[in-house]
Amino acid sequence: MAKATTTSTEITEPALSVPEEAPVEEPAAVDAEDDSAAPAAHGSSTPTQPSPPNWSFHPPRDDSTARYLANRQRLAATPSPVVPVITPSAALGPIGKRRSPAAVALLSVLTLGAYALIWHKRINTEMGDFDTRMHVRPGRSALAVAIPWLLGLLISMAGAARIVLDQLHVGLPFDPHFSITQAYFMLAGLLVVPYLELALAFSAAAVVMTLERVRTAEDRSGLTTDVQVRPTEAAWLLIIPIVGGLALEALVQRRLNAVWEQAMPSPVARISQY
Repeated sequence: MAKATTTSTEITEPALSVPEEAPVEEPAAVDAEDDSAAPAAHGSSTPTQPSPPNWSFHPPRDDSTARYLANRQRLAATPSPVVPVITPSAALGPIGKRRSPAAVALLSVLTLGAYALIWHKRINTEMGDFDTRMHVRPGRSALAVAIPWLLGLLISMAGAARIVLDQLHVGLPFDPHFSITQAYFMLAGLLVVPYLELALAFSAAAVVMTLERVRTAEDRSGLTTDVQVRPTEAAWLLIIPIVGGLALEALVQRRLNAVWEQAMPSPVARISQY
């Protein structure tokens, strides 16, 4: 029996050639922030060295922001103007005359109120000269208070004439429409002048405006509001019988004396008696 011989045949697989991977070149770092870096020369194998990164951030500015910053720089460079300091004595005019309040009241009584009219015009003139910003018309103000005085004077003179003619037994060609008894009451016509000043609107306005000018002069001289005269309250002194008008004159003159002393202190100043 023939021996079967098994011949092993080796099957060899053909070797597969695996291509080698080509080396991957890393791209050169490009600085996105530095636009000024020059690129590599054409055909050059040496890459350009990148510049260090710049981390500064400049936000975009519009025209209004630029103008604002430019104005601030211009104002900072401009020197501040020098503001002159104006003292009260430099801003105000000459002071008025210092008078004795008692002498003003006494002269008004002796002259039957005529001096009061002259005094009224003088103090308004002095206050207008002291502060030229005040609108003062001394003549018109004096005329407004002179009309009630003239009415009171005429009433007193009419009563006195009626009494004198009766004493002389002289008859009148017309009827005066008041008796002898009423004529004696009419002698006190000057005593009702303060009431006439309050009753007549233009006269009351002149008195209140004069007091307001006194208050303004006190304010200009530096006196505080707690010591300044109150025009409407002071005007009501006229309702006091007989002495009301004299008290108002003394009050106004005393306050004006304080204003003149406050505006320009003068320890050697002499108080005028007239």
